[in-house]
Amino acid sequence: MKGRGLDRLPPRIVRRLILAPLALVLCLALIALSPLLILAAAVADLFLPGSWRTVRLVAFVVCYLALEVAGLALMFVLWIASGFGLRIRSEGMQNAHYGFMRWWLRQINHAVRRCFRLSIHIEDPPSPKPGPILVFSRHAGPGNSLLLIGTLLVGFRRHPRIVMLAKLQWEPLYDTMLNRLPNRFIRHDPARRDIYTTAIGDLARGLGQMDAFVLFPEGKDFTPRVRMRAIEYLRGKGYDRSAVRAEKMAHVLPPRHNGVIAAIDSATDADIVLVAHSVLEDIGSFKDLWSRIPLEHPVHARYWRIPPAEVPHDRDEVIEWLYVWWERIDRWIEERENV
Repeated sequence: MKGRGLDRLPPRIVRRLILAPLALVLCLALIALSPLLILAAAVADLFLPGSWRTVRLVAFVVCYLALEVAGLALMFVLWIASGFGLRIRSEGMQNAHYGFMRWWLRQINHAVRRCFRLSIHIEDPPSPKPGPILVFSRHAGPGNSLLLIGTLLVGFRRHPRIVMLAKLQWEPLYDTMLNRLPNRFIRHDPARRDIYTTAIGDLARGLGQMDAFVLFPEGKDFTPRVRMRAIEYLRGKGYDRSAVRAEKMAHVLPPRHNGVIAAIDSATDADIVLVAHSVLEDIGSFKDLWSRIPLEHPVHARYWRIPPAEVPHDRDEVIEWLYVWWERIDRWIEERENV
């Protein structure tokens, strides 16, 4: 019920005219107070364990707030430049928004590396060759999402089309920027499943040579508690065989297949990219993050690129194919934890 409450967003005009300006004012106020906040964090760290953990966390938050202000200001400038939104879908405006996303994610990456000492190791990186791709990734929180989108935008110069949870629109910059680009925000609502599945298929249709459709088949952030609830759901629906397979996967959630099938059916000429990563699921809440700063272990990531000829299209075969890959991702994560 808690997640459903966050999905109940105010109308867009309220978010634009009230929530976004309030967020901007709050960010500016906190930035103005940042010297005092960092000083207070430094004093606290004199009595707390770790290597200046509180200072590092506060410094990152201040960096994020500054980037939020820069982003909201630029979104307003681009809105005016587009003829007060009339040409916001034009190629030039779309490229401008993607260009800002690339810059913004690069700055976030720098801040994370400096403040948290995060290092990333991509094993056997895939070829950056052009061509439409469908990206299916495991999910373990916003850090996972930013890492993946940053890799696509910055490293591979792709234009991602992302399927995200509707509650992310509470973040004003995400709401403004991502709604101007070809993305889809969805809810976990069984009554509207067909509508969202159709929307996912439409988003995956007509991918260009440098486009990347992005979907997180698990649907939610991985936690042990969510994993158990997902297994119980499968059993309650009578999917005993899927529940048994899900019980054997300790590091991932059982993948949802409707969106995957819709995307594959809409982009039959696209390569499939499967994404695995380790460590990020251990970060969790701000309290968990604070206790782990600085991050001692690098994030390991692995991308597999599969040509369309090797991807099934029969519904049952796609479901089996997806579970096989998720079992492989789970084993990969297990191997990294045992290193």
